[in-house]
Amino acid sequence: MLAQLRLKKAQPDAAQPTLDADSPFIAAKREWNERYGDYVAQAKNWRLAAIFSLTIACILAAGTIWLAGQSKLVPYIVEVDKLGASAPIAAAARAATPDAAIVRAQLANWISDARTVTSDTAAERATLTRVYSLIGTTVKPYLDDWYNAHSPFIIGAKSTVAVSIDAVLPQSATTYQVQWTETQHDRSGSHTATTHWEAEIGVGFHPPADEATILRNPMGIYVTQLSWTQRQ
Repeated sequence: MLAQLRLKKAQPDAAQPTLDADSPFIAAKREWNERYGDYVAQAKNWRLAAIFSLTIACILAAGTIWLAGQSKLVPYIVEVDKLGASAPIAAAARAATPDAAIVRAQLANWISDARTVTSDTAAERATLTRVYSLIGTTVKPYLDDWYNAHSPFIIGAKSTVAVSIDAVLPQSATTYQVQWTETQHDRSGSHTATTHWEAEIGVGFHPPADEATILRNPMGIYVTQLSWTQRQ
């Protein structure tokens, strides 16, 4: 009995339909593939090409935006003859070192800003911003320690300090000594003290490369070393 069941199970089910190679269903499928298969493949290829083109366009757009943000000014030297006509024009390979008189003037203004104390909080904050924008990274800790111990905002609540530059003496091509006098008045305008100071200052030169830096520091002069003490 068991052998008969196994034999019966091994025989194909006569109820299941079999598709002949000449069946109309096979023929219809073959006809559909021949007629529309190429269109499907072409559509797939076009979709891949569109995705690839969109990716390239996004990369190019991002690169263009990045380059637009990297604004850089290139200085040019224009030679003018006796009649005022322009002669050869060429890009400046490097900026010339500022004249010593310009350096002295900027150091005098910088010391005046750094040491002046006013009762106007907004004006004092703007002055300190200008002071910090003209220094190198090595000078910032020195100024931070000084202003933490001698806050101009606390001093300005009770008195003001006016600065008068006495001398700006060059020690070398990049070092200067600045001497000045500070006059202190209380809020009523009465004179309270006069002190004399001197500073040893090192300077560095870094030509500006963007419009914001040109407006703030057109000559690219920075204070890179600083030490000030009170004179007797």
